[in-house]
Amino acid sequence: MKLLLFGSSGQLGNDLRIRAEALNFDFFASVQNELDIRDRSQVFGLIKKIKPEVIVNAAAYTNVDLAETQPAECFAVNRDAVGIMSEAAKEVGARLAHISTDYVFDGTSEKALKETDPTNPINVYGKSKLEGENLALDMLGDRALILRTAWLHGSRGSNFVQTMLRLFREKPEIKVVNDQWGSPTWTGWLAEAILDLVRLDCGGVMHAVGAGTATWFEVAKYILETANKNLDEEFEVNILPQTTAECARPAKRPRYSVLDTGLISKTLGREPQPWKDGIKCHLKELGFNVE
Repeated sequence: MKLLLFGSSGQLGNDLRIRAEALNFDFFASVQNELDIRDRSQVFGLIKKIKPEVIVNAAAYTNVDLAETQPAECFAVNRDAVGIMSEAAKEVGARLAHISTDYVFDGTSEKALKETDPTNPINVYGKSKLEGENLALDMLGDRALILRTAWLHGSRGSNFVQTMLRLFREKPEIKVVNDQWGSPTWTGWLAEAILDLVRLDCGGVMHAVGAGTATWFEVAKYILETANKNLDEEFEVNILPQTTAECARPAKRPRYSVLDTGLISKTLGREPQPWKDGIKCHLKELGFNVE
């Protein structure tokens, strides 16, 4: 299967590239410093040249706070570029797998969110991702697969796990939000799931996150506990809980954005990876001797 990947330099894109090559996909990755996904002529030129069977879009504007003051830049990447890819995919007969987010929801639910639940983003980033979803589905129908994921972490790139490990080394005390709930998702697991779904020719909207629920504070405590079991000299840091209000970030965050994974479990015939196992896999990649 001929696959074209956008966003290969990111944490998810890196794991997709590694696994696609290992699975012998006929694999092509756009070079982001040479191709501007916002440029219609560049995107069309590449897609027409390669003529992929499947396009995977792991590229995104992900700075949630900065998006509040840079809405045009955010929408250009998360909405307009997706529309360009979808149009080009339709022209060459390709399918599109597009990575979206739990932030299309407002966080007011008290239970895990299904694919059919109403969306209502509360920040610029979430709005841009939802409009990107809609463009892909409008243009491609069931030849578009929208994968909503959340709280991504991998050994390459900037993410919560990497940040916590850095802060453990730098500070004796850190505060972490304890009133936002979600599901941490290791990019290695997600990459494998995406490629399996691609091979099954899946379409529509699907939720793909690690199994289980936690707050950021609980995740931070687990990272510290797991890392300290495998160090000669333990991190000596005190982690304190704080509220979202105390954190005072520019963009609003959903309070509860746990995604229901019943559909992906049924489709793949297996449950998602538990989020704690994903943390362990991440730490192993960084050289921790995790059991």
